[in-house]
Amino acid sequence: MMKTIIKKITPFMMLSALLIVSCKKDNKEGFLSPAIKYPNTSINAAVGASLIQSGAMTTDESTKPLEFSIDAIRYADGTLATKVMDYKVETYFWNAEYTSKEKTNQELDVKRVKVTRPAIDINPENGNILIYPESTDSLQLTKGKYIIDVKVKNKAEERIIKAALTINVTYSPPYFYRFSGVDGKVSSIDVSFKRLENTGNRITVRTFNKDGVAINPKELLGYDYGTAAAPDLKDWHNLGLSNPTKYTEFPDRLELEIAGFPLPFVAGQVLTIDMYNNGSVNGSYFNYWFTMAILKEGVWEVTIKLNY
Repeated sequence: MMKTIIKKITPFMMLSALLIVSCKKDNKEGFLSPAIKYPNTSINAAVGASLIQSGAMTTDESTKPLEFSIDAIRYADGTLATKVMDYKVETYFWNAEYTSKEKTNQELDVKRVKVTRPAIDINPENGNILIYPESTDSLQLTKGKYIIDVKVKNKAEERIIKAALTINVTYSPPYFYRFSGVDGKVSSIDVSFKRLENTGNRITVRTFNKDGVAINPKELLGYDYGTAAAPDLKDWHNLGLSNPTKYTEFPDRLELEIAGFPLPFVAGQVLTIDMYNNGSVNGSYFNYWFTMAILKEGVWEVTIKLNY
């Protein structure tokens, strides 16, 4: 008899629970889901090279509009990271596309506005956590683990999501490099960046064949992604914002003078270097390409070694 009663009550109780949830979602005050969360609740942030983003929160049918804010930033031991919450940086919000073809600062400035924002910021509309590339003061934002509590609210209610996101902060090198690809008679490339002096405005570029012999830069040509009337060579001639200001070829290297750093001038952007040779270097066509940025001023040496 008891089993029969339980069998009859259990479906009824389940139906009641579903009706309660349904009513909460459909009531005129709206619904704030308890399942709101970040797709990845822990991210690694190498600060300084580019804009760090957590991605938007998953809102699970919550009534919109939603408003997100950072309620607290805490250290790994749970104490409040007050100096991090107070740390602000100057960055830019863009109202037009950055094309890398801008010739002057004035052309850039009509496309952007300088703003002062928290180094660790949040998009109030979707919860996307941001760390700006200008957030390079390691005394304010020290290396280590940070735990973010996020406040979310809509017309239904307000809630604080404790430990919504954990950020493991490190700092990027003073340059950025990413291999893109090779073609033809080159199997891979080894690229290194060395800062010889902390002040200055010069870059030396050396390219070596498989035997370690320097290649004359006249032998390496950049690809033209534009037109003859408006060339957009992806090589050392075109480094953005009229850089380099001086381009000098020697038999074993390039010497480039730069107007200013970071290179490219816009923090968080990268340059594409795309070079080829039709066979005079190793008897057969080859092509290699990569993206890069140099973030701090100085005298730099870039070395490229071809493997084939």
